[in-house]
Amino acid sequence: MEWYVLNYDFNRKKIEYYNIFNHSYLIESIKKILEQDITFDEYIDKLDHLLRYCFWSKREYEILVGDAFETDLNKFEKIDVYSQLKPNIKILATYIKDNI
Repeated sequence: MEWYVLNYDFNRKKIEYYNIFNHSYLIESIKKILEQDITFDEYIDKLDHLLRYCFWSKREYEILVGDAFETDLNKFEKIDVYSQLKPNIKILATYIKDNI
């Protein structure tokens, strides 16, 4: 499976596309969630909690975004992998269920 977000690779010193399914704990935890007899809304809640655990406010998954001509770093916005996943969580949940 593939679901890409933008992330900074500190080894290469550049922003790259990152496949969230390369995170082994995420995959194993999703499999355990899918084994449970729960509703789709409960599944989404558990998936949301898992994504927050894996990707929310962790320095290795954060980047700063702002205007290309802005010189004041305080005007940049910090985004992380979770903030890129959250708006499409229902689509992501369906994609996972259909492909795992």
